[in-house]
Amino acid sequence: MPGEYPDDPKLTYAIIWLQDELDKQRENPHRDFTDIITHKDQVLQRYQPIFHPSNIPSLTKEDFESFLLFKNNHHWTNLNRVQKFMTSNMPVLRQALAILVDEKRPIRERLNLIRPERHFGQHSMVSHLGTPVLTAILMIEHPEKYGVWNNTSENGLQMVRLWDPRWEGDPSGDVYEELNPILLQLSHYLKIDLWTLDALWWMFKK
Repeated sequence: MPGEYPDDPKLTYAIIWLQDELDKQRENPHRDFTDIITHKDQVLQRYQPIFHPSNIPSLTKEDFESFLLFKNNHHWTNLNRVQKFMTSNMPVLRQALAILVDEKRPIRERLNLIRPERHFGQHSMVSHLGTPVLTAILMIEHPEKYGVWNNTSENGLQMVRLWDPRWEGDPSGDVYEELNPILLQLSHYLKIDLWTLDALWWMFKK
């Protein structure tokens, strides 16, 4: 049942940490937290159609780059730092994104095809298109199904002792297949959506 603690003591420890931060934000919200939360619907309404599978074949460079800007996504900073590499070959980028949003394929398979290495690697379909952007797009398309994996959420998972060290050497799809259910459990027990959970990781970092 939502609101109860799970049997797993490690998960319970993390929930207590996160609940404490959530209570703080509800009592005295940081302006960043408020900005992220209040713009959720606006961001989803704008970008869900853009990243819908039916639109990927006609996705423009301008639309993709606009999503990378914090002033538009109201959630993630610095996604645009290396945008010139991601958009240097738009046909390949569209091909990668078509794979990403194909719900007929397991998420592990999709991420391992697009970006098997966690960091820069020779097997990535698109240079610099890493899990921060990929999982942000997944969240946009399916906000109740996919959480975000970036440096901020990874650091947060480490702080609450839910990061598994063996993930350091595993393919990104393998990691996310195990990591995302943890984010879903945290969201469930805290009775918040994944968007808000991602905002809490940012508050941890700050």
